[in-house]
Amino acid sequence: MAVTYMQKLEQEPESYDEKFTLLTDGINNEVKNWVLDKVGSNHSILEVGCGTGSLASKMALKGNKVIAIDSEFQMINYAMKNYPNKRNIELNYQIGSAKKLPVDTNSQDKIISTFMLSELGPLEQQIFLRNAWESLKSGGRLIIAAEFVPSGLRKGTFKIKRWRYKKKLKRLKIEQTNPLKHFYDYLAPIGFKIINERYWNHRSIRVLELKKEEKKVTPGYYKPDSIKFKGIGSQLKVLRCLLTGQLDNVPIEPGIYKSGNPDKNSSIIVTANYLYTYIKLMRNIENVDAWVLVVNSNGINVWCAARGDDFGNSQLIDAVKATGIHQNTSSRELILPQLAAGGVSKPELPENTEEFPFRVKYGPVWSKDLKEYFNSEPKKKPKRMKRAKFTLLHRIRAGITHTTFLLRKIFLIPFFILFFTLALLDYVNIINKFWMVGDLFIWILFPNLLLTFFYPIANFTRKFIIKSILFGAVNTIILGFTTWLLRGILLFTCLNLMFLFWIGFFTTMSFSGYTMRTNPREIQNEYKLFKKINYFLLPSALILTFLSIIFT
Repeated sequence: MAVTYMQKLEQEPESYDEKFTLLTDGINNEVKNWVLDKVGSNHSILEVGCGTGSLASKMALKGNKVIAIDSEFQMINYAMKNYPNKRNIELNYQIGSAKKLPVDTNSQDKIISTFMLSELGPLEQQIFLRNAWESLKSGGRLIIAAEFVPSGLRKGTFKIKRWRYKKKLKRLKIEQTNPLKHFYDYLAPIGFKIINERYWNHRSIRVLELKKEEKKVTPGYYKPDSIKFKGIGSQLKVLRCLLTGQLDNVPIEPGIYKSGNPDKNSSIIVTANYLYTYIKLMRNIENVDAWVLVVNSNGINVWCAARGDDFGNSQLIDAVKATGIHQNTSSRELILPQLAAGGVSKPELPENTEEFPFRVKYGPVWSKDLKEYFNSEPKKKPKRMKRAKFTLLHRIRAGITHTTFLLRKIFLIPFFILFFTLALLDYVNIINKFWMVGDLFIWILFPNLLLTFFYPIANFTRKFIIKSILFGAVNTIILGFTTWLLRGILLFTCLNLMFLFWIGFFTTMSFSGYTMRTNPREIQNEYKLFKKINYFLLPSALILTFLSIIFT
């Protein structure tokens, strides 16, 4: 599982403060000074995400009673080693989580959190806010500092910077943190009022001083606005997902949504917060009165999220805790997608407890069967609703998204380099092989067509290496023979056979993620061998293809 850049810094606490100061251009120190000015003295303070303890120790030295928690053991250990050398100081370091604060209800004057919230997802942020509300005394203050997504014209510049930052981290195999986007929307429903605010770096870094609303008896719950799932706009969003390879995360806000007019007796359907999944589900259950609980799957569809770490027990529990879904309906049954079973482990769920007052039931594989499923009493699934068949229609859809994925993320830059290089060489009459651009485009498309229509012939084996070798060989034979017939140059055809085999082999292995027969553990076990074969095939294929351009 990839770590975020902040988690990477936290693995080296000795250099954390220095590197983080460099990352923020010193703004973190200005934030600390602002916070220290606001906390005053003689208060009970909880700091959440204390890091190396530099802020906690300064607040304690001002005469405050401070409890400082962090989820990383090495940070707490480092903070303990640098405990202030002063008598009668009240400072306690603990390992702790923002989702379960280690203090009593109504016990804290102030709660502080600086640059921690971007490590949390939207539902986790809401859980933290509710926990903070309950832990603060009447009229207590919550002070948070974080990176926010700015609005207006600044948003475009911010997105460009984040895009470059994301590319850099991707090369290092590090996940980026998530700037706060909807955080302001959570405050009033949960029970906080902004009384002070300060901005840095074109409003992308902000510190907020929030007051606990005294009129509320308990913290409230935030509910996202409804999302249109019909019409031209929603259809364009569907096409965006299908025609961009479904690679980039396309999230909606997690939380509670409505289908029809649900009431206290309505069922609860659980799904992922991938835009395409949501639209498809809502269209399929139109006129069904139900609550739709959308978990935070990081904008990934159910199947892929469940195979990874994005749709499992923790995401489901967070969705229940953050939304208060149990208050909306007397139903104590969550209907999960069948394909979520790869991530959600029922034996490990605290079913029918105060933390999770539900039992989980798996519905049909496809949302189009939900209406029939709800109309059957008792709710039972026939066999056809239990199996995810990889039909021709599904393979066509997968073939389109996989082709756009390959074109967009793998072959786009090499394709344009070849295009302009051959165009230039043809223009100056050095090498007249501009027609190879068309050949390459066909070579990229054909293996996907092959897999779309003939993938079932490889069902005799579960091993994707064997499937890849099979389709690599078939691709080589068909495209090799076609290229020879079209070009009539035997040497050119022979020199490109290795590339034709590689692209068939690589495409099949990549296509495995779109099939319903994929087992993540099996794929992971085969991936080491796949990389070794790929490291041999690709350089060899490129060298031979280059020679075919030069010498034929």
